[in-house]
Amino acid sequence: MWMILSFIIGALAVLFAVENNAPAKVTFLSWEFQQSLGVVLLIGFLAGFVAALIFYLPTYLRHRWRIRRHEKRIAEVEADLAAERGKRAQLEIERAESARAQAGHVSTEH
Repeated sequence: MWMILSFIIGALAVLFAVENNAPAKVTFLSWEFQQSLGVVLLIGFLAGFVAALIFYLPTYLRHRWRIRRHEKRIAEVEADLAAERGKRAQLEIERAESARAQAGHVSTEH
């Protein structure tokens, strides 16, 4: 799905560049060049996308690390809970056996 979507977006970008082939003069500081309008707009779009990605990436990575840390902690707590439930079940079995033994001991004395 990801590759299909990438192909469609790429095809639309190429179509956009071909359809908008009027020359455009671009001046930035001391640089000056002339290129088709479609290419200039695509370069601007890509530059904006890369800039947004650069600003977003640290936040994304920080959230991913936090999620991994929380998932690890959840796994530890679930393991502790399972161990405690096992201990509780064992104690209940021992208590039931002890109660049966005492009940048997009391009934034989009468």
